[in-house]
Amino acid sequence: MLLFISYLLSKFVIIFSFSKPALEEVQENKGNLFTEDSKKTHSNKPSPEKLTHVYNVLGETLPTLFIQPLDYTIYHPDVIFEDHIRNIKTVGLYSYVKQVALLRTIGHLKFAYVKFEILKITQHPEDSTVKIRWRIRGISALRVMLTFWKYKLWNYKEIFDNQTESWYDGFSTFYVNSDGQVVKHVADKVSNINK
Repeated sequence: MLLFISYLLSKFVIIFSFSKPALEEVQENKGNLFTEDSKKTHSNKPSPEKLTHVYNVLGETLPTLFIQPLDYTIYHPDVIFEDHIRNIKTVGLYSYVKQVALLRTIGHLKFAYVKFEILKITQHPEDSTVKIRWRIRGISALRVMLTFWKYKLWNYKEIFDNQTESWYDGFSTFYVNSDGQVVKHVADKVSNINK
């Protein structure tokens, strides 16, 4: 029982350790979704460098979603999150962070080992978006408990490739404004062909 409690505590430390300084920095820069500069130029498109920066940050931080905090400095304080998987819509960075924390919590409770995989990531300057095809996979705690003798812990990558089940298969579109901040994130579920 003590082992189980320490396991749960370690999971909650990982889950709720999102970067408070980064969140405060973004909230200090709170403003309109499109700045005065972008209104003057009548263009809401980011420069290629800013779009590439968002692309790189998402590509680096999303695969570690379940083990490290995301970089919230690329998100606008009034970011709109449309989750078509669970049919919810939130507005604001605080609500977005809560949705990410909820996903992390459920993922760690459902699986003994959970991983966010980016299958494909592309940037689209014509509509100022970054599009990501992703999958969340994991090994259930029950499977690990019933077949622990099969697993070679030093070779966890092989175990993960062969023994995991897909939880969510999805597609996300991140809309970027002229300041290089994500102003909208739309998440859609992709039907799983294997099931």
